[in-house]
Amino acid sequence: MAAGWSPIDALNKNSMAAAEDRPKARFRTRDISIKKMYSNEKNFYSMQDIEGLAQKILAAGLMENMTVAYDPCDRGIYKIIAGERRWRALNKLVEDGYKEFEIVTCQIKNAAEENEEIVQIIIANSYRDKSIEEMLEEEKQLKKALQYMRDNGLELQGYDLNKGRLRDVIASIMQKSTGKIAQIEKINSNLIPELQKEVREGRLNFSVAHEVSGLSQEKQHELLEKYEKGGLSVKEAKQAKEEEKEEVAEEPEGSQEEWQQPEEESQEQEWEDAHPESITSLCYSCQKYQECNVKTGTCQKCDQYVNKAEAEKTEEDKYNEEQDRLDRESKKKLREQEQEERMQQFPPGEQEDKKERVMRVAEKVYKDVETGRIRHMIVKLGTDQYKEKDVLTMLEFKDGRSTGRQMRACVTCVDTAETSNAIVDGYAVLGIMDVYDAEQMGLIDLGDED
Repeated sequence: MAAGWSPIDALNKNSMAAAEDRPKARFRTRDISIKKMYSNEKNFYSMQDIEGLAQKILAAGLMENMTVAYDPCDRGIYKIIAGERRWRALNKLVEDGYKEFEIVTCQIKNAAEENEEIVQIIIANSYRDKSIEEMLEEEKQLKKALQYMRDNGLELQGYDLNKGRLRDVIASIMQKSTGKIAQIEKINSNLIPELQKEVREGRLNFSVAHEVSGLSQEKQHELLEKYEKGGLSVKEAKQAKEEEKEEVAEEPEGSQEEWQQPEEESQEQEWEDAHPESITSLCYSCQKYQECNVKTGTCQKCDQYVNKAEAEKTEEDKYNEEQDRLDRESKKKLREQEQEERMQQFPPGEQEDKKERVMRVAEKVYKDVETGRIRHMIVKLGTDQYKEKDVLTMLEFKDGRSTGRQMRACVTCVDTAETSNAIVDGYAVLGIMDVYDAEQMGLIDLGDED
């Protein structure tokens, strides 16, 4: 059969061409003069301590390749995607006479669309310790770029921009929780420019800025005046928020100010700003809060309830939670093992040294100790010192009155300021357990007691 064009060959060639455009573990590199590179105007990250970085490169060499895009212009041939601080440091070394640093190995990328390039720059700088200003700018730039890519059918390797919320993608790229991204987004969207400048330059606390961003423009300007005169605390910002809620609630229906946000956005922020200690309704933590038409402030049970926090967890969030759980379990087992070893070291005759103490405790503390939820207590030291094997008789008190309930616990260990620099002088941390558990482990002997 004569050789000729084949549709199979054409398809194979097209597939191979498509594969070439995808990121790979291996990539093209080239030795390039730093004189042929130029700075990227889209790079908003700070360029601090160039001299210090130059000294490190001089001592140990360039430890990581730079990334550039072939994009000739009157400024140079290669536009820097990742490594601008390194490029500036290398230029300083060359200026100081170290000509051997003029040539550097670079990863070569094809010039990308403007919004894709912004995403590349942010991903390339994901390792950095960032200032508040840089985090705010990252979220702002990513939100704009990713929205453009979604609207125009552009792809981002590793992410499906057409499914779910862009906030989740932003959180993944910035390596922050979705809750933190929501706070950053709120500051970027709602905070007045004067206060944005203060938080970006590090003079206004992030938590304060987040609280203030939930207020009307008028109220924010009032707090701006207060801030300029003597500063602003989180407590004051929260108080202003409560006052404004009361003012709005007192207005006749339909008279709310124009500053109020659209219903969808306002509802989402209500969930984000909620304080668990003051909420009894399931609605505030439900993923279907925005679309639900029967939500109330007192809902206790709902067959349509979906926990928002759990449903929106990323795979990374789930992994981190699992690791934290394993760490807690490991630490618990180690503590129990150490405690058991310590208790086995007590001679049988020492049980007679145990000392009875009476202690008043609040209802919640009493329940936590009773159920084993807490295994330690912080107490103020008096003239007498606590010792291992002391027996505490705990009396339950509610609203300043005794409930008549009592129980006993055994002190398993004592830490003070003398044994730990994390404890304030005059206080002690007591390890405690049920007296009968302590007896079973051989720490104390209750004799013929029931």
